[in-house]
Amino acid sequence: MHLVRDPDAETALTFLQESLKGLQDGRGQVLQVVGDCRVSYQGRAQSTLLRGERLVLLKPDGTLLIHTSAKAKPINWQPPGAQFHAALEEGEVALTAYRPKPEEMVKIVFHRIDLLLAFPLHDAADLALIGSEDDLQRILFENPDLVEAGFVPQRRERDSKRGFYDLDGRDATGRRLIVEVKRTTAGVQEAQQLWRYVEGLDSARGILIAPSVAPKARALLASHNLSWKELDWNEILPRIEHMRRGGQTGLERYG
Repeated sequence: MHLVRDPDAETALTFLQESLKGLQDGRGQVLQVVGDCRVSYQGRAQSTLLRGERLVLLKPDGTLLIHTSAKAKPINWQPPGAQFHAALEEGEVALTAYRPKPEEMVKIVFHRIDLLLAFPLHDAADLALIGSEDDLQRILFENPDLVEAGFVPQRRERDSKRGFYDLDGRDATGRRLIVEVKRTTAGVQEAQQLWRYVEGLDSARGILIAPSVAPKARALLASHNLSWKELDWNEILPRIEHMRRGGQTGLERYG
């Protein structure tokens, strides 16, 4: 853990740049900044927050959260995937969080910084709950009944002329089954993606697996005779980890 109180602008900039480099290198540092700042947002709309004392959190997955002393929700944020940058502008520290798709940027200009804190979070359970899509592919490949009873997976990450689909195998009747896996809520775009994969294959089925599937995505899937299944990764991943360590907890209720 690295902590600095009441830094001047140059010291704060050095701290931020070193900490942000750690984020980009995947060292897993969470960065906390407390100070008097103003905030502007440009993207699908525009907004400005006037000067005030705020708590800023930057996470290794590219998440930005800006809090005041009240309420649970941040007053401004960027979801995972933002790119962070720190610089001096007219003697003040400017911190930006940029996302290319959709293109949007949050900019925080600090008039004063009271506290800088960088610390790692290495809780194994939390890391398992987050999981990458590659992890989820592997879990379904090793536990095919999570997809559906009788599913026999044959390949992972198979390339096609229309992109890579996550799992390729056969269902209980021997029919080819293409599985697309999503870590978060699946929408129309994900449903269309699965349809593009299956459309180019003769007599193949397709199933979209995610923690939740939006109503419009369900309607689109149904219109193309495609399936979906909602799995709570937050429950499944710890069970898988327990089984790998020699536990006996089953996964039957997910079949």
